[in-house]
Amino acid sequence: MLFKKKALAGVLVSLCSALSLNANANEPYELMGVTTQTGEKASYLATEKHITLPVTVINGKSDGPVLLLSAGIHGDEFPSMYALQQLQQNLDPNAMSGVLVVLHLANLDGFHSNRIALNPKDEKNLNREFPGSADGTPTEQIAEVLTREFIGKADFLIDMHSGSANQTLLNHVYSPFVGNEELDALTFEFAKATGMQHIVLYGDRPRDPNNSISYPNTAMTRGKPGLTTEIGHLAQSDEESVAKALEVARNAMYFLKMLPEKPKPHPEPIIYETIKYPKSSKTGFFKASVVIGDKVTTGQDIGTVTDYFGNLVESLKSPVDGTVMMVNQMPAIKDGQSVMAIGVEISK
Repeated sequence: MLFKKKALAGVLVSLCSALSLNANANEPYELMGVTTQTGEKASYLATEKHITLPVTVINGKSDGPVLLLSAGIHGDEFPSMYALQQLQQNLDPNAMSGVLVVLHLANLDGFHSNRIALNPKDEKNLNREFPGSADGTPTEQIAEVLTREFIGKADFLIDMHSGSANQTLLNHVYSPFVGNEELDALTFEFAKATGMQHIVLYGDRPRDPNNSISYPNTAMTRGKPGLTTEIGHLAQSDEESVAKALEVARNAMYFLKMLPEKPKPHPEPIIYETIKYPKSSKTGFFKASVVIGDKVTTGQDIGTVTDYFGNLVESLKSPVDGTVMMVNQMPAIKDGQSVMAIGVEISK
């Protein structure tokens, strides 16, 4: 088991400590040169050099933590974008504790170019370029701003994603761990509080703050709980997925006592210790024989690859017992490319 009992037993103490990280959260809050006064809400285009980021800051009347909710790290993942618009429009800062920072769209160029994951200015994936560089490529510069201005001034982070246009996806949340028992246990409690049923533990990202790679891992390597949610798929913005993303955001605020209600954890959470990504060894057309949510066993058929002429060249097998979390829906496949994600539950 990842977390020792003493770490889990002490998580409430950890939470109380974490909620005091920003004891002056009800003072004026400055982000990218714009100051939001206590009890006020401000939506604006934050700018620095060639970077533009649509932001809402809601500075609550009472003390509390700073929660950062981000959408659009990948510009084709829409449900959380709509959910965060709804969230900020319906929050009264005078009825709120702490500071909520909403980053509506981190990858504005990718969004307007209808690109899957990448930034068209340099063909880079923002979620692989942290902590970034002020003198780097456009994507590296965005990562540096997000590290310095956003993570640097927050106490908790949720990086909100969905399946890209080429993926079907089973909704889930990633709860990372970095070897700090107190931080890891608090992050896990934060993940459970989101209300999501499927919780994936992962600790495979670098633990060096100077080479943190992903957005939430950058928060974790700086001592701040950082989650990744995956809600919705196929570049859709259906009402159910938007509502689920909104529920997660509100549960996070309840958990941090920024709003008076209590979070609603899922009554039957399923915890995964890892995710495996079976790969094709051939190039051609891929067709899955399983769908998201299916239970598979080691050696079970999960799909086929045919060549350009329709001839079968590979039958793919599951490498593990697990649950299908994501499936690539586009037929194009290359040698060495993953075709799906299979979650492996923690042994009970």
